[in-house]
Amino acid sequence: MASSVMKTATLDPDFAKLLREIQARNARNPLKIKPNWEEIIGTSRGDEIDREAARLGEEWRRSERLEE
Repeated sequence: MASSVMKTATLDPDFAKLLREIQARNARNPLKIKPNWEEIIGTSRGDEIDREAARLGEEWRRSERLEE
C-alpha cells in the first residue's frame, strides 16, 4: 500500500517551504468548528426590522395557503 504522504525532498524547494509554512500555521491556528447553526449565522436581534420581516413572511405564507 502506497503512502499518501509525499517526501518533501522530492518537491521543488520553494513549494516544500510553502507547504511547511502552511502546516505550521495550521498547527498554530487549528480550525475551530462551530457546533450549531446559531453560532454560524447568529440569531436575529428582535428589532423593528426583524419583526417586520417576520410579519411579511407570515403574510406571504398565509397568501400561499389561500392559493392552494
